[in-house]
Amino acid sequence: MRVIALMLLYTPRPCPFLHRLDLVVSRHLARLDEPQFQQQPPPTSPAANDGRGAGMSPLRLTPARGDPAFAPMHASPGQPAAAAAAAGAQVPPRDDPAAYRGGQRLLRLLRTAWFKCPDAPRPSDVSSLERLFNSVEQSGEVIRFARSLTARELMAAEEFYTPFIPGCGGDYTGLTLRQICERHVLPMGVEVEQLQIIAACTALGVTLAVLDVAGSAVGAIKHGPAAQQHGPPVAWVAHLPGHYDVIYPARPLDVAPGGQLVAAII
Repeated sequence: MRVIALMLLYTPRPCPFLHRLDLVVSRHLARLDEPQFQQQPPPTSPAANDGRGAGMSPLRLTPARGDPAFAPMHASPGQPAAAAAAAGAQVPPRDDPAAYRGGQRLLRLLRTAWFKCPDAPRPSDVSSLERLFNSVEQSGEVIRFARSLTARELMAAEEFYTPFIPGCGGDYTGLTLRQICERHVLPMGVEVEQLQIIAACTALGVTLAVLDVAGSAVGAIKHGPAAQQHGPPVAWVAHLPGHYDVIYPARPLDVAPGGQLVAAII
């Protein structure tokens, strides 16, 4: 989520990258089912009909189908996996209201930030990003959309991504790529590995640099489409023991073929 914000804040405008990102988000959003809502009548309990506030009970809109956004954001990873496996569901699922709303939010943010589309009510700025980050529900929906997009990329290129599985650790041993998507990609609150980072960067068409400080030697590597790796990365993260953190280089940097950090040529 923070990496997406970096892309918005530090990319020159106008920029073909942002137009490409708009296209990627729009295409995946079109693959998701638009949430269907049904109107729920007001309660008919005696208290509601005894004359006190009669006819004043508001109608509520409730989801017609299960909505992941109404479940805890950090639900047990096994629960979504078991449900998907039992139902033989498509991976990623088309019926994902939270991901759909997250895609809409991201698309609106992209267009109001730099594109100045006719439907944009006003330009976006840093404060609008901060408001999104400070809303657990809204930022969670955008993350859910990113997870859905990453799962689709993995499933669409199984032959390419399968060789990366052995390097992901014991939790991935013996799992198919579909099972990995169900257990480690789609559920909220689950840490990602190099596999998901490569897939997400490829799906978005961006280059991300990973600074590895978890091992004995410090080095860096760039992930993303091969055609986009000839220039400096859009954003940087540090690989620490057990997790990744967004980092902000004091000056523009790039990654040399051997993993050394070099000054970026802009």
